[in-house]
Amino acid sequence: MNMMKLALPLLITLVYAPAHAGVSPLFDLNADKLTVFANTYATSGANSIIYGNVLSGDVSTIGAAATVYGNEVSVGANTAGGAASKVTGNIWSGDVLTTGQSSITGGSLKSSGAGTMGDSAKVAGNMTSGGVTTVGANAVLSGNLLSGGTATVSASGSVGGTIGATGVITAAGYVTTPNLTSSPINPTAFTQSIQNTVTSTANQVTAAQTALDKMGSGTVLAATMVTSRTLLPGVYSAPSLSTTAGTTLTLDGQGKANQFWVFNIADILAFGGTTNIVLANPGVGDSVIWNVTNGYASLGDTAHVIGTILAKTYISVGANAIVAGVNASSCGGVFSATSYVQAGDTAKIGGTGCLGTGNGFGIGTNGTAVHINVTSPVPEPETYGMILAGLGLLGFMARRKNQA
Repeated sequence: MNMMKLALPLLITLVYAPAHAGVSPLFDLNADKLTVFANTYATSGANSIIYGNVLSGDVSTIGAAATVYGNEVSVGANTAGGAASKVTGNIWSGDVLTTGQSSITGGSLKSSGAGTMGDSAKVAGNMTSGGVTTVGANAVLSGNLLSGGTATVSASGSVGGTIGATGVITAAGYVTTPNLTSSPINPTAFTQSIQNTVTSTANQVTAAQTALDKMGSGTVLAATMVTSRTLLPGVYSAPSLSTTAGTTLTLDGQGKANQFWVFNIADILAFGGTTNIVLANPGVGDSVIWNVTNGYASLGDTAHVIGTILAKTYISVGANAIVAGVNASSCGGVFSATSYVQAGDTAKIGGTGCLGTGNGFGIGTNGTAVHINVTSPVPEPETYGMILAGLGLLGFMARRKNQA
């Protein structure tokens, strides 16, 4: 009887064994949580919105009243926006870090170089800097202030935690001597740790692009899309692909789950202004990836694109343009393997409530990208037959045991 209890789950496990055993993720956990990756600099304009984390290999800047729903991390200087910008997570910089006037940070600030909170800025966590640290007028730091240089808190600013510095501390109208014997952060090591993450992510983007390209050319598209059209799931390609302003491209999922569209573009991907990419009849687990293997990708003003964009060089997202997630399991994003990402005023990248790409792809043992089903498979008729046959075999084994 014990054998039956073990054998039946084992049989069902074998029947339902995942078809993607041996498939590694397209991105590792850290990279998969990114929505914007730029190997050089990353900028987003005023009133722009990014749903997810931002990682930049050089400077990173978000404009006035812009919002990042996640962390913002850069190797170079990090300027967390003009007036009223918001980052819900942490802001880290391998260089200097500045938060704008009336900006809000939901996490902590950490920088290898100087750190500055703008006037009336708010930070929910700690502020740790390898250099001179300043808290502006009417600014509120809820956590600790730790500085590898002098620390200055304006008379109208406030720090909820302790203040520590290797240099002179000036706060609330009084001056104290240094109270730290060493910097609270190793600037070289911290900067290098961010750079290591950038290098790893860039390598993953390149590997992902290669794996997607190995899926083949599929259906070859004309270089310019001048009229609206509909595409069924599959792999598509073009040496370069552009759309004229106002073009609508409909991706028809036919109501089936786990459908995907991969666009392998060799050189340039250019969406004209007001281009609209629409997913019709979607299913659970659908994915869309735009893979520009050797060139750049650009979105004209007010273009609306769904899916994840991978580009060898730069990615430019125009004013009021949107790069949206496909669904809750495929959040979308933009990734530049070697260059910058630039988003215009009021641009949006990612999906509401999303964090990271979640594009539903992995890399198989042969180096080719594989789409991973996110829904449980429905048994085919022959599968039912296997289960029934297994049950019959177990019944026969039980009878033999009882007769013995």
